[in-house]
Amino acid sequence: MIQMESRNVQMTMFKSRLLNLSLKYKLIIAFSCFIIASFLIIGGALSWLYVDSNRSMILDAAVENNKQIVKNIDTSLNPLLRISMFPVQDRSIFQVMKKDYTTYPYPLYEREKDFDTINQIIRNGMLLYTDLIDSVIIYQNKNKIVVGRSNGDYMDHHYLQNEFINEPYVQKILQKNGLYVPVGVHPDKLVSFHNDPVVSIGRAVVDPYTKENLGFIMLNIGVDKLKTLWSDIHFTDHTKFYLIDDNRNIIYSKNRSEIGQAAAHVLGKDFEPISSNEEETRGNKDNYIMTSKSNTSNWIAVTIIPKNELFSLLDVMLRTIMISLLIFLGLSILASIYIATSITKPLSILERKMKLVSQGNLDVKMDVRHGEIGKINLTVDHMLTDIRRMIDKIYKDEQEKKQLELLALQSQIRPHFMYNTLNVIKWMAKIQGSTGIEEALTAFSSVIKFTAKAESDYVTIQEEIDFIQNYTKILDFRYLNKFEVSYHIQPSVLHYKTLKFLLQPLVENAVFHGFDDIDYKGKLKIEIYEESDVVIMVVSDNGRGMSRTEQEGLNQQASIDKLNSIGLNNIRKRIQLNFGEGYGLWITSEEMNGTTAKIVIPTMKSETKTEQSGAGES
Repeated sequence: MIQMESRNVQMTMFKSRLLNLSLKYKLIIAFSCFIIASFLIIGGALSWLYVDSNRSMILDAAVENNKQIVKNIDTSLNPLLRISMFPVQDRSIFQVMKKDYTTYPYPLYEREKDFDTINQIIRNGMLLYTDLIDSVIIYQNKNKIVVGRSNGDYMDHHYLQNEFINEPYVQKILQKNGLYVPVGVHPDKLVSFHNDPVVSIGRAVVDPYTKENLGFIMLNIGVDKLKTLWSDIHFTDHTKFYLIDDNRNIIYSKNRSEIGQAAAHVLGKDFEPISSNEEETRGNKDNYIMTSKSNTSNWIAVTIIPKNELFSLLDVMLRTIMISLLIFLGLSILASIYIATSITKPLSILERKMKLVSQGNLDVKMDVRHGEIGKINLTVDHMLTDIRRMIDKIYKDEQEKKQLELLALQSQIRPHFMYNTLNVIKWMAKIQGSTGIEEALTAFSSVIKFTAKAESDYVTIQEEIDFIQNYTKILDFRYLNKFEVSYHIQPSVLHYKTLKFLLQPLVENAVFHGFDDIDYKGKLKIEIYEESDVVIMVVSDNGRGMSRTEQEGLNQQASIDKLNSIGLNNIRKRIQLNFGEGYGLWITSEEMNGTTAKIVIPTMKSETKTEQSGAGES
């Protein structure tokens, strides 16, 4: 009972600590648990499937290799079966096989002549079909002599006269009455000086008319040449391969001392002869044993592969996969920490900034501008801006009330009342030493004065430039020196006329759009020059630029600022309505490489050049 209560207390404390964790650590714990669980489930399942499927594939590949060796043997023996038909099919050899040399006046001469003829047929006919043959023996029963052979001059005549014909494999060839006989491993005592081990294909030469057994042909293959039939098959370092004949003696082994020995003696319990043509795969504690039987020769290919070597590559790959998964797990956890931090960091910053606001600091700037947190920050920024504007408005209203008391007798407010009021505030700020407010109000009053002019839609370029300078000065105060402006004006164009408010929307677009969310100082360049009876105005910036879609949208939308309601598309329409289709506005932009706006209008000289130039410079 006490233990249960203790566990409940511990669980309650754990839950309390978990609930009191910051959002960042809660997210990290949640992400990590999800990643680790996914890793264990998916990684474990994939590893098991990979190991199981690849073990089967590797074992199947080893079995196929053993089958392929047998196929290679059968494929290589087939030409020898056709060659063994030469004594019956070749008229010259067949005639020699029927001769009785005792009836000839010069039997030795006749034998030598026939021997040369048959040897030439062997060299130019039989041996051209394959490189596998070591020697060819053609034996004639009637005279008990070799009437043809392929290699050298050596032949053991004593063995030929006394033992050769009584060899079991020779008797088996003669008994088959013309069928081919695969002869297992045996020493080549007749034409090999060292009694090298060979296997043979033998066939009796039978007269098709009389059914008389005229002799036989033997095609001998050195066991060393047989390994060329599986030279392209890859074995592991300790794999053992054996080729076993139908007498269950070893034809081939890497250990030459085992060649010719009984397979049961060499392999022991690992060898269980198969009696059918079917392949077999067996396994014991340490090895896989694969056997395949040749349909042509009844020879058996036996491959013994250590299990640890067969699957060694799989083990290496499995370790590599596990290490890769562990690295991926670590990187995923690090990524979860980074993601959790990136999510919660803006919230922490917002929390600190809101504490400053609660302490009365209304000049706080919210730095994050992206995502949902950015939207909240933007809303807070707008709220603080509105609060500051309300405070400024209340302050200005109080100042204006004092001025209105002096003008209470006026029946209506004149158009220049705001301009005059701002001048009074400006001088009051100057007297009080508030130079920043003075400069801002000076620029603002100039802008108000310019916008209040309603005599004409045309102004001089000098007046337009003065207006832009005051307008950018206001923007500079608003954005706290976020950008700088450079002017490159050809002096001769200052007295030319232009439509009012052509440059302001372009400057506004550069500042509000181009310099939004950049982490470097913006540069705004204004160029005006004359070229071939036209005036060209270029406004370029180094801001974030626009995509093609944004350009098309920007050309259609109206300006969002209350100071100027003329959109970029309206600029183009005003120019073309006043001056024709050959003039207008062109905007080029590239993302992260800034925007360039180009205005082309005709040259229009002012009638009072001197006055307007002077007015623009004052």
